[in-house]
Amino acid sequence: MADSRTSPNSDRPQIIRVAVGSKNPCKIEAVRKAFREILDRGANDGNSDNVTASSRSVVKLEISAFDVPSGVPDQPFGDPETRQGAMNRAHAAYNAAVEAAGDDFSQYPDFAVGLEGGLEKHIYKPQQLSTNGVGGDGMQQTEELWCMAWMAILGSNSALCTLGKAAESNFVPATQNYSCNKNCDQNGREKDRKFTWGYAKTAAFLLPPALCDLVLHKNMELGHADDMVFRRVNSKHGSGTVGKLTDGQIDRMDYYVHSLKMALIPWIRPELYLG
Repeated sequence: MADSRTSPNSDRPQIIRVAVGSKNPCKIEAVRKAFREILDRGANDGNSDNVTASSRSVVKLEISAFDVPSGVPDQPFGDPETRQGAMNRAHAAYNAAVEAAGDDFSQYPDFAVGLEGGLEKHIYKPQQLSTNGVGGDGMQQTEELWCMAWMAILGSNSALCTLGKAAESNFVPATQNYSCNKNCDQNGREKDRKFTWGYAKTAAFLLPPALCDLVLHKNMELGHADDMVFRRVNSKHGSGTVGKLTDGQIDRMDYYVHSLKMALIPWIRPELYLG
């Protein structure tokens, strides 16, 4: 079966399919926004100032969400565990999308995305400054929890995946044949297609003592601790802890968007990562 997605010279929009390893609305919309803004750049030769309503129709973004396991504890701690959770979600989302597509390879995802929130625990003993500015030793050590998240994106060196590349990029994708016939195997996929990963980590912020106590000493997941401390329901599907603590200056979706764009760097600068 030939891929129904069209070439850059076609009047019909090209379709890029993204599988997300979560049904959390906040995460889905963050993925949509990050990909949309990167692809709009590509549709306008990398110049975001030239984005118009008509240019947005050049590339159609189709997102499918799957409720998949992270393969790590409900509350991950540290970079390795949190990053692994993001990878596991992306990989499971890709497999779920392929299974849902069956023999119709044109429905296979071009990208798969995993987002995983985590915590970093630190024992901190600050130095007490004396009046003359010389460090002292009078302050008690404290347990600190820092909130962060990892993004993992699985994609390939295909022409569709690199549509958002920088205007000056000289990267030649695996195939320029969008109809996917003579350069494809019996399953309709590019013979020279190679998968790769993109990763990024959000900024980290310090949690207040009340949340730290519930997570560290009551073994609560951060989302549940947030609901208890701030007296709200299902906060992780809304603005998140970062939204509450910043009084709405940074909500959970925006918090993810910047790091998702950074995780897309291998497809923005493919000549440096995929060559």
